[in-house]
This record gives sequence, C-alpha cells and structure tokens, in this order.
Amino acid sequence: MMGKRGAALLLAAAFAGAAAGSPVAGAAADSDYLRGLAYRNGSNGLPRDAARAVRALTAAAERGVPAAMFILSHMLAEGEGAPRDAAASRRWLEMAAQAEYPEALQEMAMTERDPARAAELLREAAHAMQHRAHETVR
Repeated sequence: MMGKRGAALLLAAAFAGAAAGSPVAGAAADSDYLRGLAYRNGSNGLPRDAARAVRALTAAAERGVPAAMFILSHMLAEGEGAPRDAAASRRWLEMAAQAEYPEALQEMAMTERDPARAAELLREAAHAMQHRAHETVR
C-alpha cells in the first residue's frame, strides 16, 4: 500500500510529466522540486540546507517546473542559499510567468509601473488560477 507521501509524489510526477511531455523528464523534475522544497524547509528527513535547495530547485526549474522557477526567484532575490542575484531572480520570475504560473504573474503585476500592463497581468493570473482550479477538480 502506498503512503500519503508516495501518492503525492506519484500524482505530482504525473502532472509534471504531462507538462514536460515525458513521464521520465517529469518524474526527474518533480523529484528535484520536491527535494529542493525538503532541503529548504528541513523536512522529509532532510536537513535544512538552502544551498542544496537552490541546486535542486535550479535543476527542476531548468526542466520546466514553474513552481521551482518561482521559489528559486525568491531565494536568489534574498540571497538564500546562493549569492543575491537580482537579474537571475527576475529571469526566473519572468519564466514562471511565461509558463502561466499565477503567483509569478501576480508578483509581476505588483511591481509593474504601467497600470494597464499591471491589470493585464492580474487578469492573466486570474485566468491561470481558474485553469489550476479546474485541473485540481478533475
């Protein structure tokens, strides 16, 4: 019988694999993402280690996991686990937004100086969040 953690990993790998077009690529990206979260939070039997979290999240982000891109963006902005890097932080945030990650779109809207563009980004975030809700229900 599969435990809650195993079921969550399997479900997340399926979503990531579908997004990446390959179950193997998706499983590897998901594994990196979950390992990065565990190192960042000191959970799932792993010690809190921000540097390892950055490495794992970078691997997941490079494989196209928008949530990893978003978290990595914040870590780089704060200098958590790696030297502070505003340019890299912004690139990862923009990549997450391009992947229609609602939180990234919302954050970009909050820092946008052009009110019309900010409103557009918020509409995109709301639309992406609706898609996420529909996918979760299925």
